[in-house]
Amino acid sequence: MKRKIIASLLSLFLLAGLTGAAPETPEPEPEAPEITMIPAPVTSKASASSIRIAWTSAEDDVVKTYFVMRRKTKNNEGTGKWKTIAKVKSDGVKDGPENSYTDQFESSLPVQYEYKICILSMDKTMDTRDASCEEETNVHTALGTNVKVCIDPGHFKTVNNNYDLTGADGKFPYSEAKFNLKTGKALQTELKDSYGIDSYMTRTAKKISLTYSGKKYVNDHLDQSNIAVRGYMAKANDCDLFISLHTNSTSHTTNPWSQPDSINKVYVFVNSIAHNSDRDMKIANAIGLSLTEYNQDAGIQTTGFTTRTLGQAASFSNLSNDASNANGTIVFRKGSSGSDYYGVLRGCSTDGVPGILVEHAFHATKIMRKQAKASADLYENWAACDAYGIACGFGFSD
Repeated sequence: MKRKIIASLLSLFLLAGLTGAAPETPEPEPEAPEITMIPAPVTSKASASSIRIAWTSAEDDVVKTYFVMRRKTKNNEGTGKWKTIAKVKSDGVKDGPENSYTDQFESSLPVQYEYKICILSMDKTMDTRDASCEEETNVHTALGTNVKVCIDPGHFKTVNNNYDLTGADGKFPYSEAKFNLKTGKALQTELKDSYGIDSYMTRTAKKISLTYSGKKYVNDHLDQSNIAVRGYMAKANDCDLFISLHTNSTSHTTNPWSQPDSINKVYVFVNSIAHNSDRDMKIANAIGLSLTEYNQDAGIQTTGFTTRTLGQAASFSNLSNDASNANGTIVFRKGSSGSDYYGVLRGCSTDGVPGILVEHAFHATKIMRKQAKASADLYENWAACDAYGIACGFGFSD
């Protein structure tokens, strides 16, 4: 036994390099931090001349520095080289407050950029600005603009419905208020995802409730009276444009839900501000043309759309509105006092905000109601047409 112990001690002595010290276990090489997620930026209008970019702090414990990257766009697609516009130091705390940076511009002209976030790891071994990482980081980008739109899905609850009708008129149940809301939600998504345009909605559910100057208005008080409050919301929420979404009817009291298909056309009403703006008339024309083209392809209408120039919108009359086989167009409708006829357009006009009201087609026709009931295609495509027209007017699309 004594001989075995001496042998063991001798072995340790020799392993220690004849120094008399016990051998040390070599320390493992430090592992590079694993970046499990590329931060996806979320953009929003910060002011008339700035865009805010925000991203998660889920990787702050392994990230030393975030780089805010920006590049130009053409027809809503990023183009050209990425430029580092800011360095944001990580606080090292995982899942803490979100990170953000505000991109400030010299003017308030509408701009659109594509943004992404790159990182420098805590041990400085990884910098995703490297060209080898570009393909992966380019997947996590977001468009951003300094533009915001107030979307007003017309009416509330189930206003303007044919639910009590039977036979042919009731074959395709429809509520304008419900369909406007579907279109509005789709428009909000389309504006942001395809163009980077922010929006505010006057209602996101069946009911509508708005507070203005300390007073609360609900449902009928925003549809049968105090309608201008809906338009006031544009200025109150820092919006650059107001758009109210509707489907049309006629002045006919006989068979009001069974009008001929040939009555279908697109009307885009403009308020006094938009009527005297090249940009806003361009928006109105682009929406009208785009909707008309879609409605024709969908078999809803056969007529066209007559474009209008600055200050030259058509006047409204029941005769032209109810006419069959007539083109749609841009309309400027005045009330008896000479101001904007529609309360929602009058409201935003009072605050100096351009406003448009879109009558996408006539729910007084069965062909429109049939497509509305069949699938989501109708409201989704209408929303895409509206969004395209808005983006076109602001210079983001050809």
